[in-house]
Amino acid sequence: MDLKIKFSKLPSSLQNLIKVVCECAERSNLKVYLVGGIVRDLILGRPNFDLDIVIEGDALKFSEVLSKYLGVDFRKHHSFGTATVFSSPYKIDLATARKEFYFKKGTLPKVEPSDLFDDLKRRDFTINSLALSLNKSNFLELIDYFGGFSDLKKKVIRVLHKDSFLEDPTRILRAIRFKERFNFKFSYSTYKYLKQAVRAEALEWVSFHRLRDELQLLLKEEDPFRMIKALNRITGFYFLGIEPLGKEDYSLLRRVKKAINWYKKNFPHKRELDEWVIYLMALFRKVSLKKMKNIIDKLGFKRGDRIRLITSKKVKVLDKLSKNIAPSRVYKILESFSFEVIIFFYSLTGSKLAKNNIQNFLGKFNQVRLTIRGKDLKNLGIKPQAIYGKILERIFNKKLDGKIISREEELREARRFL
Repeated sequence: MDLKIKFSKLPSSLQNLIKVVCECAERSNLKVYLVGGIVRDLILGRPNFDLDIVIEGDALKFSEVLSKYLGVDFRKHHSFGTATVFSSPYKIDLATARKEFYFKKGTLPKVEPSDLFDDLKRRDFTINSLALSLNKSNFLELIDYFGGFSDLKKKVIRVLHKDSFLEDPTRILRAIRFKERFNFKFSYSTYKYLKQAVRAEALEWVSFHRLRDELQLLLKEEDPFRMIKALNRITGFYFLGIEPLGKEDYSLLRRVKKAINWYKKNFPHKRELDEWVIYLMALFRKVSLKKMKNIIDKLGFKRGDRIRLITSKKVKVLDKLSKNIAPSRVYKILESFSFEVIIFFYSLTGSKLAKNNIQNFLGKFNQVRLTIRGKDLKNLGIKPQAIYGKILERIFNKKLDGKIISREEELREARRFL
């Protein structure tokens, strides 16, 4: 395998940026390495533009040299010995080579400066423990201390030591994510260690915020349904307070996947969905609102995500949508819900009328706009201004219901309030 050929297929802007890192490494007389997912994916021929750089030396000082050379901004993280250099559209994460010490399982480790070997030794899996030299003397030379290249070729997920999942239980979720993303398999020993950690309920030791981050990454994968099935099979969702999934749950998840694909096909110009939120709504389907609130508050979701998850419980609106009602009524029911919640409702309902009303809301009613504004009402001499909102709403409802079409008809309707 010639990594230089694979490197030449990267975007030229990314190649040039990496060469600048190489030049700065020579000027600083430091050993600098490209590490992590970008090395793995370069070998696999998959796109990945996350630049993770390890320096055998002071990463903070190197960030100053690199940012000055590029003429761009940078940010230091003194407590971690790391820095980020922003070279649009890329960002370069720089870290001093370090070793880790776990004093308590499930918590973040203590670190101290070290060399590349110790830095790669602390990685989660062998396939993520590869490095490429960025020094001129051995530019793009592959450094593989732990057999990661062989495991990539064999399509194997392997931890570097037997306590890996106990030291950092979030690796359980990452192991499943990488296995399903790449369609790899676990090595025999890795699966044994993983199941030991699952039986010990090791994920209970992890902070809720770290669990949230790993869960989101898992649900943001290309095929979240596949991820969920694997997670349910291997670990279950005990760490979220969710019972093991059954046939009914899988049926809903399939409908969610189908509804998302339907939305993307029929409404390509609408904003992209946060698909992971919809899958999480499905996972919480059988959980009470009170219990779900408690879980999502512990996990610390952003306010907008929290609101969407909570409003997904308002499924009684489907009873109203399952009737033959006016477009203005459909609009009134659905206008306050996010597209994610609406698509979740679409997945839930078996009513053709409800589905049709949702389709019409997304495809027609949501695009309806009035041409007149408050200033038009003022020009007509309508008083007081406090009632303008109600007047415009009434006219808008008539337009939704097809009783008003043109601007002239909107103005004619407005004159009735004189």
